[in-house]
Amino acid sequence: MRSPEQTPEPEPVTRELDCVVVGGGAAGLSAAVNMARMRRSVLLVDERDRFRWQHMIHNYLGFPDGIPAAEIRRLGWRQAARYGAELLLGHVATATREGERFRLRIERLPEGGPRGSGPGPSIPRDAGIARLFGEVPQGGPMEVLARTVILATGVFGHFPEFPGRDDCVGRSLFWCIHCDGYESIDRVVGVVGHDEDAVQTAFDLLVFTSRVAIVAGRPEGFEVPASRLADLAANGIAAHPCAVAEYENRDGQMHALVLDDPGRTRIPIEQVYTVRRTRAANDLARQLGLELNPLGQIVVTSEQHTNVPGVYAAGDATCLHDHQISAAVHEGNQAACGANYHLYAPAQRAPGDDLDC
Repeated sequence: MRSPEQTPEPEPVTRELDCVVVGGGAAGLSAAVNMARMRRSVLLVDERDRFRWQHMIHNYLGFPDGIPAAEIRRLGWRQAARYGAELLLGHVATATREGERFRLRIERLPEGGPRGSGPGPSIPRDAGIARLFGEVPQGGPMEVLARTVILATGVFGHFPEFPGRDDCVGRSLFWCIHCDGYESIDRVVGVVGHDEDAVQTAFDLLVFTSRVAIVAGRPEGFEVPASRLADLAANGIAAHPCAVAEYENRDGQMHALVLDDPGRTRIPIEQVYTVRRTRAANDLARQLGLELNPLGQIVVTSEQHTNVPGVYAAGDATCLHDHQISAAVHEGNQAACGANYHLYAPAQRAPGDDLDC
């Protein structure tokens, strides 16, 4: 009798589909909805590893009182499922080209939930709601042969790691002044970042509040000319060239930045904006031979075509400046339009049309 240790891993089940969408944020959900509406067989594979979706979205057209980002996601699940898109909780481990199709190997997520999910309160709630709309967890290896692929894999690294962080995101911890600057009116705000982007964020916040300080967030201090530090001082923005030892917070509310200086200086604040370079999730893009820019982001046309026919990309993984939800939704739709057109038979296309121009 074979022991459990000797039991071989089952051979992956192979499925054939019109489109696999990798990533279930705003761009991926938009792509899945629009591909499904074109009556394509669509599988959306999501790890739910980046978004905590706790914050309110105040600048999305049509929601004058704002809408929780989590609600946008839940509505996206419902909408995608309504048109027949399949939702799968899993990890796309590999992607290769096979002629005009793409083979993707999908694996079960590690024990303990989505990678990097942390203890945030949205995790179990999202899991339950996703199941209502047909999402299933991948139970073992599966291989898919897809005629098209849409990568909406996003980025990592918006926020530093500290206890209580996930509860603060979108409540008192931000990164996008265009999304959340209005909520900083008359607040005491700290900016954490060492480069010119951080300095510009500190200056931009002066539109909303006069009480702004900036901390380099690293022992090496700031990476800007002395003249820029002088500009900060001239505009009443205190600059602290050191790391942050502690982000004091409780129940989602930031209270102070404790500096990693000899005196462990404590700066009382109500909100924090972190400005740091993100990292595109581009492992699958590299495997498929997609063109990347010097920062590792996927290079796309204005219609979300990559350099590989049949592969499209949308959302933060493609952009120098991280997107707002409105941009991600638009790009997901554009990617779906391109992928759908790629699937047309020759007679359905105008003579001489280049599929992936």
